[in-house]
Amino acid sequence: MYYIVGLGNPGEKYSNTRHNVGWLALDYFLVENQLPAFVSSKQFSGKVTEGVVAESEVKVLYPDTYMNNSGSAVVKFVPKDDISKLIVVHDDIDLPFGEVKIGKGRGAGGNNGVQSIIEKLDSRDFVRVRIGIAPKSLWSGEIKRPAGGGPLERFVLKPFGLLEKKDLPELYKKVQLAIELIISEGVEKAMNKVN
Repeated sequence: MYYIVGLGNPGEKYSNTRHNVGWLALDYFLVENQLPAFVSSKQFSGKVTEGVVAESEVKVLYPDTYMNNSGSAVVKFVPKDDISKLIVVHDDIDLPFGEVKIGKGRGAGGNNGVQSIIEKLDSRDFVRVRIGIAPKSLWSGEIKRPAGGGPLERFVLKPFGLLEKKDLPELYKKVQLAIELIISEGVEKAMNKVN
């Protein structure tokens, strides 16, 4: 059994923001893999669905907690013995928009949702699918990371721009393939193919 968790913030106000790209990508993943619609679960503090992907059973969680408290839902969702089978899908401000990377056993990298999960599980031994949201300079092509604090928080809570929106389906497809590779071929092979 694999446990897939998308990070985001509940509420209409946040639904199409950069910080919620983990949820948006999982929406696409559920449809492409024909998983049932999710149901609200008080037990797991979120919306849950389950099914079969790449011939393995999966359970999917969208925590109802805010991003910074994601760990309180995840700790109820993933059995202690199965932490290595947890896949967390989230935004990453240190990756350029459109890039997807797989990692395992790493620190939070400044993502408060991931930090919350590490603290509540008391473990880093889970897989992360990181989705780039950093803007690129039109001139140099380099990442323009917003400054920490206010500017960064405002940036991640903004919706995607028009040009980015056109590229979102392709980005969601990359995330879908990354998750399917992790499940079908294992983390190492998936990292070699995706990263």
